[in-house]
Amino acid sequence: MGEKFAGSEVLQMAVEIEKKGKAFYGSVVSVVKDEKTRDIFQYLADEEVRHEKTFRKMLADVGTKTDQSPYDDMEMILYFRSLIDRKIFPTEEEGISMKKEIGAPAVAIRIALSLEKDTILFFNELLHVSEEKDHQVIERIIDEEREHIRRILRFKTELRV
Repeated sequence: MGEKFAGSEVLQMAVEIEKKGKAFYGSVVSVVKDEKTRDIFQYLADEEVRHEKTFRKMLADVGTKTDQSPYDDMEMILYFRSLIDRKIFPTEEEGISMKKEIGAPAVAIRIALSLEKDTILFFNELLHVSEEKDHQVIERIIDEEREHIRRILRFKTELRV
């Protein structure tokens, strides 16, 4: 196998995913009328902001790309964006167009769980294409995303859906 992703590169992907998640969840908040559904998606949007800050701090702690990376930072960011676009979170516009489907809390929870599970699967796959020394960084990202799932499941229990 050729080049592997460094922890810093995976963290850059994580930051991009959190930005997309916040934009998507925020677009749902702006169009959904059901208060409970809005509360769920507002919580998730706020969590995406918190995660982005966490991942940016982790990125500062691990430093920038390794010398082995054949890409410059801007090239890598553009690559990450193309990789992430439409792979995990729908676009903001798709979030707005999903207004009818997401209106009910049960549907909102199903969609949120699916998106968060896809995020975990994405990072889990990155474990196979990253440097072993960086696995703990990826595992921390996965743990943060698992916390989203736990909270969504608590919403589900609270709402009895």
